Amino acid sequence: MLLPVLTLAILLSGCSAGSKYMPPRGKESGKILQIGIGNAYDQEVNGKRVIAYKEAEKDGLRFKYVAVWLTPGWTGWVNRKMLLDISRDGYTPVLIYYTFGDDNSRQYLERNNREKLKAWYKDIKENLVPLVKTGSEVLVVLEPEFNVINGKHETPVTEWDEWNDIIGKAIDYLHGASPYCKVGLCPGDWGNYDLEKCMGRVASKNDFIAFQEMRGASDPSTDTSTKEYRDVIGSALKFSEYLRKAFHRPVLLAYMAFSSYKNGNPLGWENETVEITKNMFDRQSELADQGVFGILCFNYFDDPNHGTYFFGEAEKYFGLKSASGKPKKVLKIWQNNGVPRQTIKGE
Repeated sequence: MLLPVLTLAILLSGCSAGSKYMPPRGKESGKILQIGIGNAYDQEVNGKRVIAYKEAEKDGLRFKYVAVWLTPGWTGWVNRKMLLDISRDGYTPVLIYYTFGDDNSRQYLERNNREKLKAWYKDIKENLVPLVKTGSEVLVVLEPEFNVINGKHETPVTEWDEWNDIIGKAIDYLHGASPYCKVGLCPGDWGNYDLEKCMGRVASKNDFIAFQEMRGASDPSTDTSTKEYRDVIGSALKFSEYLRKAFHRPVLLAYMAFSSYKNGNPLGWENETVEITKNMFDRQSELADQGVFGILCFNYFDDPNHGTYFFGEAEKYFGLKSASGKPKKVLKIWQNNGVPRQTIKGE
């Protein structure tokens, strides 16, 4: 673990708008990914409010990124002091800005004289822009899974060229707020490689491109018992290769969410999450070769208050530890990876 570290600073050097992206140089990069945790600054564990990344420190994790999700209503629970604390402790905050969700479509955004877009820009300018002014590096992951098809027979943004301009305007606001703010769109990995129309023109404004990988045994549309479903590393390699070749930007695996839940048992799919995660880290050098510089877990703790969306009850069990703070088997894999802590401080 003392090999040279693949850092965002290295990957982003020479990657400003219009510049040529230089992919990692294989062995010379060290092929070690920076890791991070999510998805909240703090959480109640056994009746006590704890700071998630501080708990990860105590557990011996060696990480660089601390992800905080900003969902509708976020201004009530996330503030600039939290980001300053994260930065002062030597970590890089990652703000995952999630507004449109599964409703996203051209019609959704154009409805009622574009009221959703107007509110979106207002929130970015009045709330998100002040938040990133920390004087240190902050990553902003814009609109995770924006390429969703909402099932309402509406036009997905992947077929809408103006999405380039909509996102470009938001990125300009954020870049104008701080020279240390790095911004990237976050398509979902659905196995479709159809992003050129909606991202081709705006790609050069992105400092990186992010994506996600999620699996759970409560997925109602998929046979989770198959090797293909559990071959997350295979999917991640294909998608990151596509993103690198199509958009010529560094790539961030912004959140891996693998639920331990199955059939009413919070640990019923635990062994599968261990297998999936181990494969991800065993082949991290291959991800690095595709331009991936970081890999973040979705939740450090299980979240009993998490909504039951696509994965149903399994959504509450994406953590590396239970809601009561008990380690899951997968935590050991994260403890065995990442860069030494002393390489993070004082960067």
